[in-house]
Amino acid sequence: MAAVLGEESSVVTNRFNRVAFVSLGCAKNLVDSEVMIGKLGSAGWELVPDAAEADAVVINTCAFIDAAKAESTDTILLHAAAKRPGQQLIVAGCLSQRFGEELRALVPEIDGVVGTGAYASIVEVLDEARAGLGPVRLGFEAEPEHDFLPRLVTTPRATAYLKVAEGCDHPCTFCIIPKLRGAFRSRSRESILKEARALADAGTRELILIAQDTSMYGRDRGERRGGLAQLLEELSAVDGIEWIRLLYLYPATIDRELIDAMARLPKVCKYMDMPLQHAHPEVLRAMRRPSNGERYLEILAEFRERVPGITMRSTFIAGFPGETEEHVAYLEEWIERAELDRVGFFTYSREDGTPAGELEAQVPAKTKRERLLRLRDAQRRASERARAKRVGRVERVLVEERRALRKSDPVRGALGCSQAWVGRSMGEAPGVDGGVYFTGDASPGEFAEVTLAGSTAFDFYGVQAGVPCGA
Repeated sequence: MAAVLGEESSVVTNRFNRVAFVSLGCAKNLVDSEVMIGKLGSAGWELVPDAAEADAVVINTCAFIDAAKAESTDTILLHAAAKRPGQQLIVAGCLSQRFGEELRALVPEIDGVVGTGAYASIVEVLDEARAGLGPVRLGFEAEPEHDFLPRLVTTPRATAYLKVAEGCDHPCTFCIIPKLRGAFRSRSRESILKEARALADAGTRELILIAQDTSMYGRDRGERRGGLAQLLEELSAVDGIEWIRLLYLYPATIDRELIDAMARLPKVCKYMDMPLQHAHPEVLRAMRRPSNGERYLEILAEFRERVPGITMRSTFIAGFPGETEEHVAYLEEWIERAELDRVGFFTYSREDGTPAGELEAQVPAKTKRERLLRLRDAQRRASERARAKRVGRVERVLVEERRALRKSDPVRGALGCSQAWVGRSMGEAPGVDGGVYFTGDASPGEFAEVTLAGSTAFDFYGVQAGVPCGA
């Protein structure tokens, strides 16, 4: 096992305690996997990259939409078929929470199941599996205060996700998350700050705050407004942390205090990810989402006014039950008006157990796909305008790695070199927004000032400021 964040004493491992991990789904799932790996490391387990070499395999699954369920199921079946005598197979995460008993019945090779609220007991689950007890641990913690340390951070050097809450209280008719993760539960500020300091001591420079609704932080603990803003204030005081990025804000829980904190605190990235899902009021009512497209435009305008230069990202669903051509045209026009920097589009996924899944006016798959492409094209033009505004600027970039460029890569032609440094500015979140490619003299985990010379459909490229082009 590699060095584990927050581990207080070294543990001697042995060749019978080797574990391989497969983590699927979102960043919240990844944090859960990192905590499980850390706890196993402290208990004497050695992390190995190849399941064939492992005494136990843990698959942390996702069940958000059909594609995620299919990927999780295929991964389980693949490892079940390859399972060797004496090896334990543990299935964790959202698919386990939703279908725990069924999974054990359908796939007898599974030795244990652990749900989203019980993953901190992974050591005990593996011990019970070895004893042939076949544990199924589901349910939700009343408060997400099980220790997030030790934890093995698996993200690129200098960047780490920090989960500030678990679960969700919103009644979105298309979403299964409340059934998979439980009610919204904020972590205590003390728990979050303890983890943030440990991350900083281990070299983290960028904290990425995540929850199902990050802007709701603290409201379940009696803070009607300003809970996230106060947390940002305290996290900004943590030595070593230079960037704090917010993901997954919710339009009804954003308050003026949060916008003021983003404007006032230099460590808070000028970056906003707020999934809106649609803009037409009739579709939003059917989704049981708050407000309407006009109010959303007002929120965006307020962010732009108070936080100049902010990068804005959102997501939208195409083909929600009952969506008409009029609704799509409205959203298409709204996208042109919103001028968002980046948008992710998804076709509606019919989920059993959700109110929308019971609606009769389901949109045909072909129509959903056509609408997605149409909306994506409208956003392409807005994204091109947003990228053009940044070309020529000098931006601070967190360096991640040096990467070889394929001959077909347009960045290679633009920079005139076969290798380049890759990083991200405040305007790029990892995994969804592309990166900044540049030439210069840099080091992973450090910051570099880069002059943006141009962009492709996904990435920016440029030259490190003050460094000769050929360096």
